[in-house]
Amino acid sequence: MDERKPWEQIEGESMTWFRRFDRYRLMVFGRSVAAVFQEEYSKKLDNTRKSMEPDGTWYKIAEKWQWEARAAQWDAFQAEEAEKIIAREREIVFRSGFALVHKRVQSLDRILNKLIDMTEDQDKVWIPDVKAIGNGPGAERVDLVNFNAPLFALIDKYKASIAAEMGERVKKKDITVTELPPNVYLFDPDSDGSVTQENEGEEDEQQS
Repeated sequence: MDERKPWEQIEGESMTWFRRFDRYRLMVFGRSVAAVFQEEYSKKLDNTRKSMEPDGTWYKIAEKWQWEARAAQWDAFQAEEAEKIIAREREIVFRSGFALVHKRVQSLDRILNKLIDMTEDQDKVWIPDVKAIGNGPGAERVDLVNFNAPLFALIDKYKASIAAEMGERVKKKDITVTELPPNVYLFDPDSDGSVTQENEGEEDEQQS
Protein backbone atom coordinates (compact mmCIF):
# COMPACT_ATOMS: atom_id res chain seq x y z
CA MET A 1 0.00 0.00 0.00
CA ASP A 2 1.32 3.41 -0.96
CA GLU A 3 1.51 5.43 2.27
CA ARG A 4 2.95 8.49 0.57
CA LYS A 5 1.60 11.72 1.98
CA PRO A 6 -0.13 14.09 -0.47
CA TRP A 7 2.52 16.76 0.12
CA GLU A 8 5.40 14.38 -0.64
CA GLN A 9 6.86 14.01 -4.11
CA ILE A 10 4.49 12.27 -6.50
CA GLU A 11 5.67 9.71 -8.99
CA GLY A 12 6.44 11.52 -12.23
CA GLU A 13 6.87 14.90 -10.54
CA SER A 14 10.28 16.34 -11.36
CA MET A 15 12.56 17.29 -8.48
CA THR A 16 12.74 20.90 -9.73
CA TRP A 17 8.99 21.39 -9.64
CA PHE A 18 8.60 19.41 -6.41
CA ARG A 19 11.08 21.75 -4.70
CA ARG A 20 9.08 24.70 -5.97
CA PHE A 21 5.90 23.13 -4.63
CA ASP A 22 7.67 22.48 -1.30
CA ARG A 23 8.46 26.19 -0.97
CA TYR A 24 4.83 26.95 -1.84
CA ARG A 25 3.60 24.46 0.82
CA LEU A 26 5.81 25.85 3.58
CA MET A 27 4.84 29.47 3.01
CA VAL A 28 3.08 30.81 6.11
CA PHE A 29 1.84 34.11 4.68
CA GLY A 30 1.10 35.12 1.11
CA ARG A 31 1.22 31.62 -0.33
CA SER A 32 0.98 31.85 -4.12
CA VAL A 33 2.63 30.62 -7.30
CA ALA A 34 3.85 34.14 -8.01
CA ALA A 35 5.44 34.34 -4.53
CA VAL A 36 7.43 31.15 -5.22
CA PHE A 37 8.54 32.53 -8.55
CA GLN A 38 9.62 35.84 -7.00
CA GLU A 39 11.51 34.01 -4.24
CA GLU A 40 13.36 31.81 -6.72
CA TYR A 41 14.31 34.57 -9.12
CA SER A 42 14.76 37.47 -6.70
CA LYS A 43 18.53 37.24 -6.92
CA LYS A 44 18.56 36.74 -10.68
CA LEU A 45 16.23 39.59 -11.64
CA ASP A 46 17.52 43.14 -11.64
CA ASN A 47 15.67 45.91 -9.83
CA THR A 48 13.58 46.80 -12.87
CA ARG A 49 12.24 43.24 -13.24
CA LYS A 50 11.59 42.25 -9.63
CA SER A 51 7.84 42.57 -10.16
CA MET A 52 7.94 40.17 -13.10
CA GLU A 53 5.15 37.58 -13.01
CA PRO A 54 5.63 33.88 -13.82
CA ASP A 55 4.52 32.73 -17.25
CA GLY A 56 1.61 30.39 -17.87
CA THR A 57 3.79 27.31 -17.50
CA TRP A 58 4.06 27.82 -13.75
CA TYR A 59 0.30 27.96 -13.30
CA LYS A 60 -0.25 24.93 -15.55
CA ILE A 61 2.30 22.89 -13.56
CA ALA A 62 0.78 24.04 -10.25
CA GLU A 63 -2.66 22.97 -11.48
CA LYS A 64 -1.43 19.65 -12.87
CA TRP A 65 0.27 18.65 -9.62
CA GLN A 66 -2.50 20.09 -7.47
CA TRP A 67 -0.38 22.48 -5.43
CA GLU A 68 -3.34 24.15 -3.75
CA ALA A 69 -5.07 20.90 -2.71
CA ARG A 70 -1.85 19.28 -1.49
CA ALA A 71 -0.93 22.39 0.51
CA ALA A 72 -4.43 22.43 2.03
CA GLN A 73 -3.98 18.80 3.12
CA TRP A 74 -0.67 19.78 4.68
CA ASP A 75 -2.38 22.61 6.57
CA ALA A 76 -5.06 20.22 7.83
CA PHE A 77 -2.39 17.74 8.95
CA GLN A 78 -0.50 20.47 10.81
CA ALA A 79 -3.69 21.62 12.55
CA GLU A 80 -4.49 18.03 13.57
CA GLU A 81 -0.98 17.52 14.93
CA ALA A 82 -1.22 20.76 16.88
CA GLU A 83 -4.51 19.59 18.41
CA LYS A 84 -2.88 16.31 19.44
CA ILE A 85 -0.05 18.19 21.14
CA ILE A 86 -2.52 20.45 22.94
CA ALA A 87 -4.56 17.41 24.02
CA ARG A 88 -1.46 15.70 25.41
CA GLU A 89 -0.40 18.83 27.27
CA ARG A 90 -3.95 19.30 28.60
CA GLU A 91 -3.96 15.71 29.84
CA ILE A 92 -0.67 16.28 31.66
CA VAL A 93 -2.05 19.41 33.31
CA PHE A 94 -5.31 17.71 34.27
CA ARG A 95 -3.40 14.83 35.85
CA SER A 96 -1.16 16.93 38.07
CA GLY A 97 -1.26 19.60 40.78
CA PHE A 98 -4.52 21.19 41.89
CA ALA A 99 -6.32 19.82 38.85
CA LEU A 100 -6.58 16.62 40.92
CA VAL A 101 -9.33 16.47 43.52
CA HIS A 102 -7.19 14.75 46.15
CA LYS A 103 -4.52 17.45 45.79
CA ARG A 104 -7.07 20.19 46.38
CA VAL A 105 -8.54 18.32 49.35
CA GLN A 106 -5.05 17.75 50.75
CA SER A 107 -4.30 21.48 50.58
CA LEU A 108 -7.63 22.44 52.16
CA ASP A 109 -7.17 19.83 54.86
CA ARG A 110 -3.72 21.17 55.71
CA ILE A 111 -5.09 24.69 56.23
CA LEU A 112 -8.12 23.39 58.12
CA ASN A 113 -5.91 21.51 60.58
CA LYS A 114 -3.94 24.67 61.29
CA LEU A 115 -7.16 26.56 61.98
CA ILE A 116 -8.41 23.82 64.29
CA ASP A 117 -5.09 23.86 66.13
CA MET A 118 -5.66 27.56 66.78
CA THR A 119 -8.84 26.74 68.71
CA GLU A 120 -6.69 24.96 71.30
CA ASP A 121 -5.10 28.30 72.15
CA GLN A 122 -7.49 30.31 74.33
CA ASP A 123 -5.68 33.51 73.40
CA LYS A 124 -6.81 32.94 69.83
CA VAL A 125 -10.35 31.96 70.81
CA TRP A 126 -10.83 34.97 73.09
CA ILE A 127 -9.48 38.22 71.64
CA PRO A 128 -8.56 41.07 74.07
CA ASP A 129 -10.59 44.25 73.70
CA VAL A 130 -11.33 47.46 75.59
CA LYS A 131 -14.71 49.02 76.32
CA ALA A 132 -15.34 52.54 77.59
CA ILE A 133 -18.26 52.96 79.99
CA GLY A 134 -19.64 56.47 80.00
CA ASN A 135 -18.59 59.60 78.16
CA GLY A 136 -16.04 62.33 78.68
CA PRO A 137 -13.10 62.41 81.09
CA GLY A 138 -14.96 60.30 83.62
CA ALA A 139 -15.43 57.38 81.22
CA GLU A 140 -14.45 54.08 82.76
CA ARG A 141 -12.12 51.75 80.87
CA VAL A 142 -13.09 48.10 80.99
CA ASP A 143 -10.85 45.34 79.75
CA LEU A 144 -12.70 42.44 78.18
CA VAL A 145 -12.34 39.75 75.55
CA ASN A 146 -14.40 38.95 72.48
CA PHE A 147 -15.17 35.51 71.17
CA ASN A 148 -13.31 34.89 67.90
CA ALA A 149 -16.37 33.92 65.86
CA PRO A 150 -14.63 34.62 62.50
CA LEU A 151 -12.12 31.85 63.27
CA PHE A 152 -14.86 29.28 63.67
CA ALA A 153 -16.69 30.62 60.62
CA LEU A 154 -13.51 30.13 58.61
CA ILE A 155 -13.22 26.56 59.89
CA ASP A 156 -16.78 25.88 58.74
CA LYS A 157 -15.95 27.40 55.36
CA TYR A 158 -12.97 25.08 54.82
CA LYS A 159 -15.01 22.09 55.95
CA ALA A 160 -17.67 23.02 53.40
CA SER A 161 -15.02 23.39 50.68
CA ILE A 162 -13.67 19.92 51.39
CA ALA A 163 -17.19 18.49 51.42
CA ALA A 164 -17.90 20.17 48.07
CA GLU A 165 -14.76 18.63 46.56
CA MET A 166 -15.86 15.23 47.85
CA GLY A 167 -19.40 15.67 46.59
CA GLU A 168 -20.80 15.81 50.11
CA ARG A 169 -22.73 18.35 52.16
CA VAL A 170 -21.95 19.69 55.61
CA LYS A 171 -24.70 20.84 57.95
CA LYS A 172 -23.92 24.12 59.62
CA LYS A 173 -23.79 24.03 63.41
CA ASP A 174 -24.44 26.95 65.71
CA ILE A 175 -21.56 27.74 68.06
CA THR A 176 -22.58 27.47 71.70
CA VAL A 177 -20.25 28.90 74.33
CA THR A 178 -20.74 27.11 77.65
CA GLU A 179 -17.93 28.73 79.62
CA LEU A 180 -16.85 32.34 79.50
CA PRO A 181 -13.62 33.85 80.79
CA PRO A 182 -14.12 35.90 83.98
CA ASN A 183 -13.49 39.21 82.21
CA VAL A 184 -16.14 38.80 79.51
CA TYR A 185 -18.78 41.52 79.90
CA LEU A 186 -22.13 40.80 78.35
CA PHE A 187 -23.65 44.17 77.57
CA ASP A 188 -25.03 45.95 74.59
CA PRO A 189 -22.02 47.22 72.59
CA ASP A 190 -24.11 50.24 71.60
CA SER A 191 -24.70 51.18 75.23
CA ASP A 192 -22.92 54.34 76.41
CA GLY A 193 -23.18 53.43 80.11
CA SER A 194 -25.86 55.96 80.87
CA VAL A 195 -28.99 55.14 82.89
CA THR A 196 -32.22 55.13 80.92
CA GLN A 197 -35.42 56.69 82.29
CA GLU A 198 -36.93 53.22 82.66
CA ASN A 199 -33.99 52.01 84.74
CA GLU A 200 -34.00 55.26 86.71
CA GLY A 201 -37.62 54.67 87.69
CA GLU A 202 -36.82 51.14 88.82
CA GLU A 203 -33.99 52.45 91.03
CA ASP A 204 -36.29 55.04 92.63
CA GLU A 205 -38.82 52.32 93.50
CA GLN A 206 -36.09 50.20 95.08
CA GLN A 207 -34.85 53.14 97.18
CA SER A 208 -38.36 54.01 98.37
